[in-house]
Amino acid sequence: MTFRLLVTDDLSPDAVAMLEAAPDVEFDVGKGLTPEQLAERIGGYDALLVRSSVRVTPEVIAAASQLQVIGRAGVGVDNIDLPAASERGIVVMNTPGANTVAAAEHTMALLLALCRNLPQATASLRSGKWERKKYKGVEVRGKTLGIIGMGRIGRRVARRSRAFGMEVIAFDPYLSDDRAHEMKIERVGFEELLQRSDFITLHAALTPKTRGMIGKEALAMTKPGVRLVNAARGGLIDEEALIDALNEGRVAGAALDVLTQEPADPDNPLLQMDNVVVTPHLAASTFEAQREVGIQVVQQVLDALRGIDYRNAINMPVVEGHLLKELRPYLALAEHLGSLQTQLADDAITRVEVAVEGDVIDEQVKPLTVAILKGLLEPVPTGSVNYVNAPHVAMDRGIVVSQTSGLHTTDYPNIISCRVEWNGGSRIVAATLFSHDEPRIIDVDGFRVDVKPEGTILVASSHDEPGFIGKVGTMLGELGINIATWRTGRSAPGGRALSFISVDSDVPDDMIAQLATTPPIERITKVRL
Repeated sequence: MTFRLLVTDDLSPDAVAMLEAAPDVEFDVGKGLTPEQLAERIGGYDALLVRSSVRVTPEVIAAASQLQVIGRAGVGVDNIDLPAASERGIVVMNTPGANTVAAAEHTMALLLALCRNLPQATASLRSGKWERKKYKGVEVRGKTLGIIGMGRIGRRVARRSRAFGMEVIAFDPYLSDDRAHEMKIERVGFEELLQRSDFITLHAALTPKTRGMIGKEALAMTKPGVRLVNAARGGLIDEEALIDALNEGRVAGAALDVLTQEPADPDNPLLQMDNVVVTPHLAASTFEAQREVGIQVVQQVLDALRGIDYRNAINMPVVEGHLLKELRPYLALAEHLGSLQTQLADDAITRVEVAVEGDVIDEQVKPLTVAILKGLLEPVPTGSVNYVNAPHVAMDRGIVVSQTSGLHTTDYPNIISCRVEWNGGSRIVAATLFSHDEPRIIDVDGFRVDVKPEGTILVASSHDEPGFIGKVGTMLGELGINIATWRTGRSAPGGRALSFISVDSDVPDDMIAQLATTPPIERITKVRL
């Protein structure tokens, strides 16, 4: 069988040579295509190779009558309509890791350029000035570097920074103390990192949870004179808050490879500030990285077309195609279960045990475990997690994963149960489907419940006392927050209770704090599913 590929952007010569040498491949090159032009051409191709400049819209997907694989030469897939591709059964894969070294080195370049005022001094000298005193810098040796996100890039930045004599601290909810000790760094909380760091560098994925994580409140907690580096995603920093902090002097300087709007608005004040170093999203732009990303995407796409491997597939669970339709709702249920466990855990999860039981899922413990890990790891701001890489990400974080039995505490058919451990605690959650397609959380540490895992939910531990529901309802009602459902499990009447309170809108953090001190609540956590 011969596969037809359409390449829409430049690939390295080595990557092109791989395509030319493949005996079962024919390929065409069409650069600079608009979505309309791509939709006209895509019909006869089995695979599509893109970078960031070409948009794969729902209209393109609809016209792709025989498309099997979309390969993205790079990490971000914002230019590809994932839901449309998934609905059509088209595998979308990216190439994480190919630019890891380039991004880590660029981070160090930004850090040093910021400390020594290199761009400003260069511009001054080229204008005919000799201003040695004006551009006196600072050393990094002996300073504390705070790293937000200890994925592939964060770990390499840590290693390079230690070589410069820096003390490295890191915030990553899934970095265990043992793994931090191995890397000779210190794991700290987010606020402690802000307060202790002389330099802060971001290496987190951009998610709804991480968007604007370095904002007005966070900057107010930083050490005066802190310097920021961001070669990850522009939206991680609230640019208006950063501009204010730079003008006030609380932040001594910033080095940014990414901005909220790209290409950059020429009127962005950050481009005009003397204490800011800016580059146009160059972190992955090295000859070596571009060579590697081209080779990687070609090899991945060819392996997928040949049915050999689907590594770095973003939207494909690890299960045989003919079973996927029946198993799909259980995979989604398992993701919700993992996400709930992460959001309820008191510390970084170090162990995950999974048990399944039932005619439909008895032999599917592996894909269901991967789905749990995907849900468990996705809230963590350290990079994209999919069905292929979730086990590797878990192993990277020092999480021990095992399959077990005997976790089930209820007698529903087709139950997925998950026990997690963290330093000083553990929790068991069980879930099932009602009527084959209605997900439910049915048991949490022995509390029988009936919870639909979707939307914003307040999870409250309390004593079972009269008036509790009315009290909470009144407090939320005063903010215009409507309670959709309230599900409670009790140890006994008047005993301990666990409540799942689904609400129709977000609950502000200050209200969560107020509820936490309201008797009989002992603890309350906001989760999003």
